[in-house]
Amino acid sequence: MKNKFKYSTIKKYNVLLIVIIIFTVLFTAVVNYLVDPFDIFRVLKMKGFNLIKPCLTKQERMTKIPQLKLLKDNIDIIYVGSSKSGWWLDTDYHSKLTGKKVYSETLSSSSPSETIIMAENCILIHPEIKKVYFGLDFFSFSKKFYNTAINLDRINDVKLTKQELLPLILSLDTFNYSIQTVLKNRKHKKNASNVKNNTNTLNPRAEHYFKSTVKKYTRDYYSDYELDYSVVNDLKKFEKFANSRNVEVVFFVTPSHIVDIINIYEHGLINIYYEFKKMLANNINYYDLSFISKYNTEPVSPEMIYYRDAVHATNLLGKLFAQSFYQKPNDSVLVINNQNVDKYIEEDKLNLEYYLKNNQQTVKQVREWLK
Repeated sequence: MKNKFKYSTIKKYNVLLIVIIIFTVLFTAVVNYLVDPFDIFRVLKMKGFNLIKPCLTKQERMTKIPQLKLLKDNIDIIYVGSSKSGWWLDTDYHSKLTGKKVYSETLSSSSPSETIIMAENCILIHPEIKKVYFGLDFFSFSKKFYNTAINLDRINDVKLTKQELLPLILSLDTFNYSIQTVLKNRKHKKNASNVKNNTNTLNPRAEHYFKSTVKKYTRDYYSDYELDYSVVNDLKKFEKFANSRNVEVVFFVTPSHIVDIINIYEHGLINIYYEFKKMLANNINYYDLSFISKYNTEPVSPEMIYYRDAVHATNLLGKLFAQSFYQKPNDSVLVINNQNVDKYIEEDKLNLEYYLKNNQQTVKQVREWLK
């Protein structure tokens, strides 16, 4: 009788444990699916619940391709590159401006090789794409960086696989991001639209952000920098691949605040920086968003509106980029080719020399951050 009672108790315990496990798994899956912290499933969007996606870039190398596969809309224009290509990009504004569907597949700290793979994947998954805007970063054209970012496998199946889906639904990390998403939405319920679209222009922690990016770029990119001239060959191969599928490729050098250019200068890389731009022009035409202008020389202060930090432009400046890309060229962008690159570089050098001479306090501040 004792054994029978003992067996019955163990059986009940096991059944209860299995029920708890099944409930936990199902609850996790439902929460992750509805909250959708990575904006993949898009079945529900509610103010105060999941309208804002603060964790959108937390696992982007795991989520970007599944997101693209599940997107049922036709895509006309796609942006690829690093966060320098994506931070200022308001795809809704771009779509309104062009009357076309504009989509971002940018990845933080993306290398040129990774960006090429991502761009090829985009075209294979969505063959209706007509144009790719491809961001080019000086920092990523370093020999030590070119192949260091995580590689994305080429697409073998344009449909979502179990290997891609399960981590997004059942992962406890994803569940944690779901909770963070809900809490953030509750906190910013009243001004959700501004937070969602990154339209708050005031930058109260500007100095902190600028100092952080100066230190990061010094540590990760500008120390022992050596320009990799072979990258342009890969860019040309990608352009040929895209053109063979009736896709136009538009290259652009990503924006940089004068503080980032001073950082490059202080590392003795300014001539390499201009060599990078000349090398590009001798092989491809491109838009330059980083030349010295009234936009990227605004003083670092809580009132600055065009830059969030030394390397990331805001949506406000991004709207000017968009207008120049799609409509009438304006003074936020230059079109560079092998015909005008030498003249452009000479003018930019003179502008930099003038700025360094007349803004010693900013130069001193950057040097302090570098200590």
